[in-house]
Amino acid sequence: MKKLHVLLFAFLAYAGINAVVSCSEDDLGPTIFPAEDKPLDRTLGTFPLDTFVKKHMLERYNMKYIYRMEDVGADMQKNLVPARYEKSLELAILTKYLWLDVYDKLAGEKEVFLKKYAPRIIHVIGSPAYNEDGSRTVGVAEGGVKITLMEANKLNVNEIEGPNGLNNLFFHTMHHEFAHILDQTYQRPTEFDLLSQTLYDGAWNDKHDSVQASLGFVTPYGSSANREDWVEVLSCYVTYTQERWDQLLQSAAFDWEDVEMTDTKYDSLFWNYEERNGRWVKSGRKTEEEYDIDTIGYLHELSNGEYKVARKVVKRDADGWVQTDTLGNWAFDREHWDNIDGREVILNKLDMVRTWLRTNWAISLDDLRREVQTRQYLTDADGNFVRDGMGNYVNKLIQPYAEGAEKTLFEHLSEEIEGYKQLHEEALRNK
Repeated sequence: MKKLHVLLFAFLAYAGINAVVSCSEDDLGPTIFPAEDKPLDRTLGTFPLDTFVKKHMLERYNMKYIYRMEDVGADMQKNLVPARYEKSLELAILTKYLWLDVYDKLAGEKEVFLKKYAPRIIHVIGSPAYNEDGSRTVGVAEGGVKITLMEANKLNVNEIEGPNGLNNLFFHTMHHEFAHILDQTYQRPTEFDLLSQTLYDGAWNDKHDSVQASLGFVTPYGSSANREDWVEVLSCYVTYTQERWDQLLQSAAFDWEDVEMTDTKYDSLFWNYEERNGRWVKSGRKTEEEYDIDTIGYLHELSNGEYKVARKVVKRDADGWVQTDTLGNWAFDREHWDNIDGREVILNKLDMVRTWLRTNWAISLDDLRREVQTRQYLTDADGNFVRDGMGNYVNKLIQPYAEGAEKTLFEHLSEEIEGYKQLHEEALRNK
C-alpha cells in the first residue's frame, strides 16, 4: 500500500513578510554637495574610509556616504543602532564594485550618468527598523536624493544569497531604489500599470511569494503598488541567479491559493496518507472520509501570529476528489481558473523593463544582470558559472582574484583601503 508523507513547512520569501523597502516619488533634485578639496586629517581613525568615499563617491559623483548615524536623518520613532566602522568600510567597497562601477561601465552616458542620476546621499545604519506589523525595513529612498541602507552590521562578504546575504540586505535594495530614481526621469510605460491594475494591495506583507507569483508579481512587495512592481521586476532580475529566476517562473506557471490553517500545533503538520481504491485518505481511518489532502505546500505566519498554507491548486472531479495524471501523481491546475497566467505576465513586465532601460538609458538589462553576477560569482574560461559540490554558484569575492594569487578578490578590492591605513599609522607615529 502506497503512503504519502506530507510535511507543511515554513517558507519565508526574501522579499516577503520579513522585509520591506519604503519609497517615495518626489522629483530628483539637483546636485547639493560641492566636491571639496579640503584635506582629511590623517590622524583620525576613520581616515581610510573617509578618504575612500571622498575619492570614489563625493569627488566622482557628488555623493555623500554617511555612516555615522545622524538622528536628523533617521527615523526617531525606531530603535536604531549605528553601523560599525569596519562594516561601513566593507559596504563602501562593495557599493563601488557591485553598483557604481557596473553602471559606469554600461551606461550610455558613462561617467556623467551616475553624477546626474545617482542619489546624493547613502546613509548607512547598523540595524533594521522593525515595524508594528511584524515586518522590518531594510531600505528607504527619500525623494531620489537619499537612500538609507540598514542592517550593515549583518554584512558578511562570505554570503551572497539567502535572507542575510549581500543581495537581499543591500544590492536588491540599491537596484530597487535606483530604479525608482530612473523611473522619475523617464516614467514606465502606462501599459505596465494596466497589466495588474486590479490586483495591487497594500496588505502585501501577509501574502506568500508563490501565491503572488501566480498573479504575475515577482515578490509580494511588488504587489503593493504599480511603481513598486516596476522596480521589483528590475531588481529581482538583476540579482536573482538563473536558477532562482527559473524557480519563480515555474511557480508562477501554476495557480496557487492561500488556505486557512486552524491547527498550528507542530505535530499536526506531519500527515500520513494512503491510497484506498484509487483515493487518498488519511491513514488510520476506517472509512473513506474526504480530506483536504492537497494541503501540501508552504506554511507561512501572518503578522497577527496566525498561519496560512500556500498551495498549488489541484484538479478535482465532480465529487471533489483530487484527480491524478497517467503516472498517478496529483494533477495540478495549469488552466488558470483565475484567468491569469502569472508566468506570462511576469515575462511581459520584464520585457517592458528591458525595452525602457535600453530606449531611455542605452543600458542592456541582460548585460547589467550579467555584469553584476559575474562580479559576484566565479566563472570558468568559457564564461559559465562555476558550481560547488551542492550545485550552488561559487562566491567570487572570497576566491583568489587571479590565478596563483594569494589574496581573495575582496582583499584585492580592499588594497586601496590598506594603503590609507598605512598613511594613518604613519601620521600617528609622526604626531
